[in-house]
Amino acid sequence: MSETIPAPAAPPAQKYTTEQLAAVGQVALARLHGLNNPLAALLAEAQLLQLEPLSAEHAAAVERIVELCRRVVQTVREMDRASRAAAV
Repeated sequence: MSETIPAPAAPPAQKYTTEQLAAVGQVALARLHGLNNPLAALLAEAQLLQLEPLSAEHAAAVERIVELCRRVVQTVREMDRASRAAAV
């Protein structure tokens, strides 16, 4: 006689926490998407500035802006991929 013992149900507090984390993840994902549009505009403007004749100092500053924008774009993409993978 072997009886199958059902797994214990998650305590209500743990379930609530899981639901809260899922909600926070959804809000964070929405915020990431909200960052994309202004970030893309900033990157585009900086790239257009690179086409203009600039002093060495200004050209270096614009290059730094482009570099930092690209890093943030990459970070947003990685966070988006991670959140989508976690949702599956």
